[in-house]
Amino acid sequence: MNEQNLDQMTLTTSEVPGRENKDKPEARKGDVGTQLAHQRTDLAMERNYMASERTLMGWIRTALSMISFGFTIGKLRDILGAVEVRGIFVRRSLSVQSVAYFLIILGTLSLIAAAIQHWQRVRELRSAGLARNLGISFYVALALIAVGGFALSAMMASL
Repeated sequence: MNEQNLDQMTLTTSEVPGRENKDKPEARKGDVGTQLAHQRTDLAMERNYMASERTLMGWIRTALSMISFGFTIGKLRDILGAVEVRGIFVRRSLSVQSVAYFLIILGTLSLIAAAIQHWQRVRELRSAGLARNLGISFYVALALIAVGGFALSAMMASL
């Protein structure tokens, strides 16, 4: 390669989305291989961030399903009554209300755990140089945690 081609291949970190320009001036003047390595590292951090967002959105979907099923089952308790569960050695009666509480609590707790995990991963990526803050999915998760709390309190108030 001649010198003209090398000048055309020179990259700056400002061209990479989500990356703060923290590099030293001498690193910007470095060879193309070093600059490409920095760009690939930046893109890898972006991919990790997006993977964390997708994981949180999957947990939001799952938790919302559990909370809504629990709330619906709880509201149908007058129609359904009690369900009898037969085991091998034990015959036990399980109330529909306890299943509803279980689903709402499980959905809310799983969403709390997923939001904490996402917050920790974003914090780790930010310390590594990613210039992004928490996305909208984190705030949706917080809102749905509140919805789960309201659903549980509404079920308990109807006793």
